[in-house]
Amino acid sequence: MNRRLIIYLHVGYWILVLMQVLLVALGTGVLGTHFDLKLFLTIVLPVKALQTSCSALFFYVNYLLLVPYALKKGNVSKYVISLLIGIFVFSPLYYLMEQIVYPLIGWKTYDADLDLLSAFIVTLGANFLNIFLGLLLSYLMDWRTVRAEKEVIEKEQLKTELAFLKSQVNPHYLFNTINDIYSLAQQQSDEAPEALLKLSELLRYMLRESDDPYVPLANEIAYLVNVIDLQKIGQKGRSYTNFKLEGNIEGKKIAPLILINFIENAFKHGVFKNPDEPIQVLIKIEGQAFRLHVSNKINTAKKDKTGGIGLVNVQRRLELIYPNKHELLISQQNHNFTVDLKIDLYD
Repeated sequence: MNRRLIIYLHVGYWILVLMQVLLVALGTGVLGTHFDLKLFLTIVLPVKALQTSCSALFFYVNYLLLVPYALKKGNVSKYVISLLIGIFVFSPLYYLMEQIVYPLIGWKTYDADLDLLSAFIVTLGANFLNIFLGLLLSYLMDWRTVRAEKEVIEKEQLKTELAFLKSQVNPHYLFNTINDIYSLAQQQSDEAPEALLKLSELLRYMLRESDDPYVPLANEIAYLVNVIDLQKIGQKGRSYTNFKLEGNIEGKKIAPLILINFIENAFKHGVFKNPDEPIQVLIKIEGQAFRLHVSNKINTAKKDKTGGIGLVNVQRRLELIYPNKHELLISQQNHNFTVDLKIDLYD
């Protein structure tokens, strides 16, 4: 909430207070049985405006001075004494208005002359609600400030955590890819240049689009296809993946690099060199619902001691980016590893 809006709210509140006391005055028959516009403008309105101004002045003395510099400093007794002093200071103001200002404009609210003690009681009664409102508003504003600061800190922490998780995701995959290309280069394979070109496309995507919170789903899927193609090149064609896409991806967006870990994990720990048991990758779009299914036969001969980091990271990223907007089911049965992911894409 910006400062200008807060000022408007304060001004609007005191205008409503003035309107309330004016309506009460009119309802209690101050002007008699017939409405007199001249009497209203020359007497009732000025009197009620003065009374409201005094209430506002007392309110802001309490709200801006007494509460923050006495009560919030932990000195309750100092606040109470300051409040009583404030009432004593304002009592002569009410007394002067009642005895001098109001009679000058033809207004008298009491049959008897108002003494200082009565003025003190009137001041206390007139401002009792204002004292409470000042306390309430002051602590509400503190709560709002603390909450806003907490939200900023939490957002920065989430941003930092996401950046850290993403920094772990990219090198983790690149390490394996570079190893494959290095092997091709050692073997002087004709596919090494194509593999380097694919890798450069992947790096370009990582550098240019991964900093955006959301990217076109078409770009993310193209990135996955490049990863699969690069894997096939690195394995000299002996990498089999059954990739299917169903549904309309136009206009859809998704968090970048949120899917690569599932594909890379299947290559790292799964069987992919058997054409009869290819890695299954199915992407299905149903309205705003994105579904990913990845399944592979577990390669029991592979024991990667550095494995497991990718899936943990992507689960955390999903929790941060799509809270209550995703379902992730990872299962392992009969030597088969399956990932089912559903994301409710944001509009």
